Amino acid sequence: MTTRTPLTHLLLTGALLGGLLLTACAPSEEPEVGSSMTPQPSASAVPPSTGRPKPSLSGPVVPPPAKDGEVVSVRGLVERVELEGGCTVLRADTGATYQLMGGDPNVVKPGATVTIRGRLRGDVMTICQMGPVLEVVSAQPS
Repeated sequence: MTTRTPLTHLLLTGALLGGLLLTACAPSEEPEVGSSMTPQPSASAVPPSTGRPKPSLSGPVVPPPAKDGEVVSVRGLVERVELEGGCTVLRADTGATYQLMGGDPNVVKPGATVTIRGRLRGDVMTICQMGPVLEVVSAQPS
């Protein structure tokens, strides 16, 4: 016959009670047999029908895939983002954001709406990380 100390009894009892509480409080995965409950979608699972796409709160919109070095034409608003010394970005009409590299500062300036022909540069890394780097080939006011 073994003798257990009161502390051992207390620890065993606490562990058993904790397990029972966790089991009793756990949500049931399946309804009981004979239950007439039908699962309903939660309010967050059903998006509101507004006819407009929901804006992303997680950061810049990623532009559609393009080949590195490909020349693209993009229209949008030039902005200056004061991050790590400042970055010039183009907020495209499509919602995508590009980090601009180069271009005539008299045309590619904050607040200007421009159409830029530029080369996508996947081989260039930046501190700002505001979107793919778009090396400006030509720019004109829109």
